Amino acid sequence: MSAILKFIRENHILALIEQAIVKKKSRLSLNAYEIIEIPSLLYTCSDVEHLYLHRNKITIVPMEITQLVNLTTLTLDYNNISSLPPEIGNLKNLVNLNISYNPLNVLIPEIGDLENLEAFWCNKIGLREIPKEIGKLEKLDTFGARGNELKTIPDEMTKLSKLRWLTLENNQIETLPDTMDKMEALVHCNLRNNRVREFPISILKCPDLMFLQLNNNQIVCLPDTFDTSFLSVLEMIDLRLNPICELAHPDHPLVRYCEELPTTEGNLGDMSSLASSSSRGHAAQALAINATALRIPAVPVNRHPEPLVLEMELDASSVESSEDWENSVNSSELDVQYQSDDERAENEIAQFFQAVGMVLPELSRYASTAS
Repeated sequence: MSAILKFIRENHILALIEQAIVKKKSRLSLNAYEIIEIPSLLYTCSDVEHLYLHRNKITIVPMEITQLVNLTTLTLDYNNISSLPPEIGNLKNLVNLNISYNPLNVLIPEIGDLENLEAFWCNKIGLREIPKEIGKLEKLDTFGARGNELKTIPDEMTKLSKLRWLTLENNQIETLPDTMDKMEALVHCNLRNNRVREFPISILKCPDLMFLQLNNNQIVCLPDTFDTSFLSVLEMIDLRLNPICELAHPDHPLVRYCEELPTTEGNLGDMSSLASSSSRGHAAQALAINATALRIPAVPVNRHPEPLVLEMELDASSVESSEDWENSVNSSELDVQYQSDDERAENEIAQFFQAVGMVLPELSRYASTAS
């Protein structure tokens, strides 16, 4: 029965590729098909711009993938890939790249050749060092490298003047560059669950900064020059679970030392301000998710109007804390809201075959038992 299932799956994959070629489709979704080896037929899909290969069993990414010169989105997360071909730097039109949850351990320097890259996820790949070539990605807007083994970030990374969303949680980072103010577009910086010892004062010079997550680090004090008065859109600096919380520390309306959310000045005892703060947090969460997924320009959240309500499903890796919006959305679902009716129908067919794949083994076992 497993041979029948394999035959059905492989032929369905080839049929999807052939259909994409004939119809000159710009989007091809081959996620969750248990693909081990990328079919060579795929490299003839010259019109494909969005290619989804996440949640498979791919071990090798051949250099032939660079024949897909029109690619703008490529998802390879949740596979078994141990290396990337240096030629991947030739995908000059690539805007979104996700290589998370693969045993890569290193990022090749050719990543820096992806000159149009705007969103890059490399979560949980065993990464110990970010190559200095990251600084060449002048258009990078979103970078996520959570759950790795990083101890520092290169000075070259602070050259990313268009970077807005930076997620480096769950690493081993001890020191940060003192030039983080060069990332002048930074909206959110997530450094929680690291080993940072000194508060990164330079980051407070980023005028659009809204959220700074430093909870669960090794910070013992705030610098004498700590001042947030000129950060008009700052929502919160999270310092929970740092040594400073157990020592004498200055109170600040936007600094969170404990589970209670900070409140705005003049309303420290007003429960309505807590609700307002929570509403702003939900609005900020919706903005962050939507901006990252839809590639829209960042607009700082207005601190007073009614909260913005936007719905978007996150993957399991993105929902580690219900109160935090900083985790990157599932990049594998980028642009799905723009699918045509035909593409939605094809996805439903794909889901049907996946369901068949789950049911066949049970049917086989039942049949053998019945006999």
